Amino acid sequence: MKSLLLPVFFLYALVLPAQKHVFEIELFGKKIGQTIVERIDKGDGEVQFKLQSKSDVNILFTHKTSDTHTDVIYKDGKMISSYCKNVKDGVIEIVSVAWNGTKYIIKKGEEVLQLSQQLDFSSIQLYYHEPVGKVKIFSERIGQICSFVKTAEGEYECKLANGITNIYRYKKGVLYELEMSKGASVFMKLVP
Repeated sequence: MKSLLLPVFFLYALVLPAQKHVFEIELFGKKIGQTIVERIDKGDGEVQFKLQSKSDVNILFTHKTSDTHTDVIYKDGKMISSYCKNVKDGVIEIVSVAWNGTKYIIKKGEEVLQLSQQLDFSSIQLYYHEPVGKVKIFSERIGQICSFVKTAEGEYECKLANGITNIYRYKKGVLYELEMSKGASVFMKLVP
């Protein structure tokens, strides 16, 4: 009986840690914050993704802060809703997305947009799956579809309208580093 339970225990031990990823945020090699991403299987085809990220740094007499909370629900492989609150240097940005059965209603502050294409992959999933074959990905934080380019084996680049370039790096399908660049680069590195 023990020999039968041992493989089950190891499989459980391998799957459980994969549900929560912790990343250290670094600027110029110094830790300035942390990002925690969770994938929660709710059963009956429903999966919830949560992201909490907080950073704090002093740059040339300026204090910079960033605090992001994201909550995304997928049902049967399709995004049903998303809520993202980003507080950057005291300025609050909220983007909410809801599927009404025929289209998404996207609210960005006072702006209301619609998207009729149902989404099966969005930026929160980049923390769990390498975007093999994906050329466009929906960003919950900015409420729009972004282009993705594979630049090397296990490396993908996304240039955003605000001038930031995000570079996602994967080993064996697992995101181990995200570089966010606009002049200086901020790195998010997976904590082993």
